Amino acid sequence: MGAVDEGRWALRLAVGLLAGGVGLYALYKLTLNRHQEEQVGRGGGGRQSEKQKLGHTVSGLKLAAANRGIADAQPGCVLTKSPDSLEQRHLQVVLGLLQGTSDSSTREQTLVTLGNSAAFTTNQDLIRKLGGLNIVANCLSDEVTSVKVKAMNVLNNLSMSLANQEELKVWIPQILEIVEATTLNSELQVAGLRVLTNISVTNNYHHMVTNSIPHFLKLLAEGTESVKVQVLKILVNLSANPGMAHDLLCAQAPLSFLLLFDSCGHKDVLLRLLIFVANLKESLNLLQGSVQYEMESIHSVLFGNPTPFSHKLQTLMLYQDNEVKHQVARIIIK
Repeated sequence: MGAVDEGRWALRLAVGLLAGGVGLYALYKLTLNRHQEEQVGRGGGGRQSEKQKLGHTVSGLKLAAANRGIADAQPGCVLTKSPDSLEQRHLQVVLGLLQGTSDSSTREQTLVTLGNSAAFTTNQDLIRKLGGLNIVANCLSDEVTSVKVKAMNVLNNLSMSLANQEELKVWIPQILEIVEATTLNSELQVAGLRVLTNISVTNNYHHMVTNSIPHFLKLLAEGTESVKVQVLKILVNLSANPGMAHDLLCAQAPLSFLLLFDSCGHKDVLLRLLIFVANLKESLNLLQGSVQYEMESIHSVLFGNPTPFSHKLQTLMLYQDNEVKHQVARIIIK
């Protein structure tokens, strides 16, 4: 068996050892090395010893094994990995790719990968430690709407972490601006509202959304059911904070506000709306001193005397759902 034949036999052995995508990458490197060795052998005009041939083969296999880690961290390989198997080196590659490319389709794909990985708590912390929060949030300034949507989706998962919220608070004004400026009921608007829902779970950043309360109420009146539900999640979070009661009660109620309390409406909307009002009623009892409210304010529409709202509550006492009845009772009894 000649040197070339033995080299081919070694390559066939390597194919068996390094099967799969990563093996093919390593095999390419091994083939390149073998080709170079053969060229050197021909140029020297002499036969290689068995020891030399074995040494070259082993060296090639070692190089292939070392390159497994390199191939595994290539962008194309990382973007197709399972989200729960991404390690720090993988996330570094994805973040670097996101930061270094202006291609919209590539940015979207990397954001989807980051969004899926950020569904896991450990990755939420890891992405923050790698400086990924600002890299993702900077995508909110992208000219392509679909990229902004994907960025919002990533921030939605990342904002599940309280530690991440502390760093993301600087982006709250821009998220609010996007929600207010974008098309009504758009995917981008809903994605932004989801991020604000997570951030409003604690009282820490409620003061930063005070000026957006009138717009939230506008979306509540004009939005689709999905927008209404998402806005109400935020309003319920705000109303659970007694410190926000004054701003909420003073806000102007939409003209169609009371229509939302119809018993024929969507239950998810109705239930959250009643929780919102019940929370305000409890906070109202805690407010000190007399406050003058405008005629069209939330306070006047809900708690003025007499008020059409009381008739809505009487009707809702007959509603065939215990959760709804419980919230109505909270409003009436308090």
